[in-house]
Amino acid sequence: MLTFNATAPLINALMAADAYAHEPALGRAATPVPLPTLAAILRARVEIYCDHDRQAIADIHAARDSLRTLPVSVPFEAFAALDQAVWRVRQHDYTAAEQALDQALAQLHPNATR
Repeated sequence: MLTFNATAPLINALMAADAYAHEPALGRAATPVPLPTLAAILRARVEIYCDHDRQAIADIHAARDSLRTLPVSVPFEAFAALDQAVWRVRQHDYTAAEQALDQALAQLHPNATR
């Protein structure tokens, strides 16, 4: 019989964040995704999974705020994808919200193979 461990999604998200943060840059010169931004996006994914819409939206806003403070330019498409994720969470379209978060990460880390 399988049992569900409530902390498993959080542990998986943290492991993914650590692996993502340590991926090689694959020859690109762009600044890697800041850890606070990555952590906020991954927390949002966990909150979406747990049906905590308000917290997911707050985490996505935290990711946007973190990106705004960077001394380098951030692709507009990354901000647009984060805005799309917020909209999709508000509409309870969680699959599309997660896809939008994936798009944001792809814009921030374009050469990552995920």
